[in-house]
Amino acid sequence: MTQDRKLCFNDILLVPQYSTLDSRTTPDITTHLGHLELRAPIISAPMDSVTGKYMLVIMDKLGGLGILTRHINLPDDEELAMQVREIQWARDQGAINVGCAVGIKGDIDRKAQSLLNAGCNVICLDVAHGDHKKMYEAIKIIVLLQDNYHFIVMAGNVCTEEAVIKFAKHGVDAIKVGIGPGAACTTRIITGFGYPQMSAIIECSNSIKKYPQTTIIADGGIRNSGDMVKSLWGGASACMIGYMLAGTNATPRIDGKKVYRGMSSRAVSGRSDIAPEGVEIEMGDKGETEEVVKGCIKGIRSGLAMGGAKNLTELRENIKHVIVSPLSMEETMPKS
Repeated sequence: MTQDRKLCFNDILLVPQYSTLDSRTTPDITTHLGHLELRAPIISAPMDSVTGKYMLVIMDKLGGLGILTRHINLPDDEELAMQVREIQWARDQGAINVGCAVGIKGDIDRKAQSLLNAGCNVICLDVAHGDHKKMYEAIKIIVLLQDNYHFIVMAGNVCTEEAVIKFAKHGVDAIKVGIGPGAACTTRIITGFGYPQMSAIIECSNSIKKYPQTTIIADGGIRNSGDMVKSLWGGASACMIGYMLAGTNATPRIDGKKVYRGMSSRAVSGRSDIAPEGVEIEMGDKGETEEVVKGCIKGIRSGLAMGGAKNLTELRENIKHVIVSPLSMEETMPKS
């Protein structure tokens, strides 16, 4: 059995290029998810330890997007009522772009319409394994609502070219790519399945170039702004982050603590009939959410400046990369 080597973020480096930019603050990092424009290509993950109502407001304020978490341990009606309240609160605080995650079971049409009526403009169909019959059935239901509502359909997660093409053909505007790279995810350990994230981003984005209205979101494994720049270079239109935000002031407290936990962990699902595919990590307080996001924005702009790129299109078209040895990471890290 032979195949090309598949790559993770740390397996590559982008090569600096000649630049005419006057400043690292010059690059335009505006991006689009379908018809939705974002001033910053950063999305907070729909995790109960990351995105509640406060995160929705801050992400919108800074030009990104928050995707409100599901509450999968609650009955459907209680979960929906909580999501509606939090969306309405965020809108009352001035948030314009507000996303919300839903599952693929139950009365999806009713749930989505309630969320849209509350002010949500991004519906995210969010499951661990998106390339599934029930997902495509759910996508068909949600896409039909675009006849009467102006919103973006986001769905995931997947990691293969075949899956993203099917999603694009079904009308998904933004596809979450990533199976198993997240800091609190154990899918690869428990099941043996997954795909190295850098290669997944590159291959999935290349496979849907003939579907210009469909975009890729890099979801999982992003630990710094350098990984974000690599994701955007690889073809992602935005980066979804959870671990980088966990423990900051806008994240929810769970049982009085700041934690970071996978949505397929037993602590979230409460299920004992299936193997958990996530863990819970106690974070402590990590400071201001706004400062973390602003740091990411500055880092992305600095990355474009290193490549002489005025915008994300130039980053993708003009920058070369090299595949590096495992020792590159040791060389890269700061020394005490």
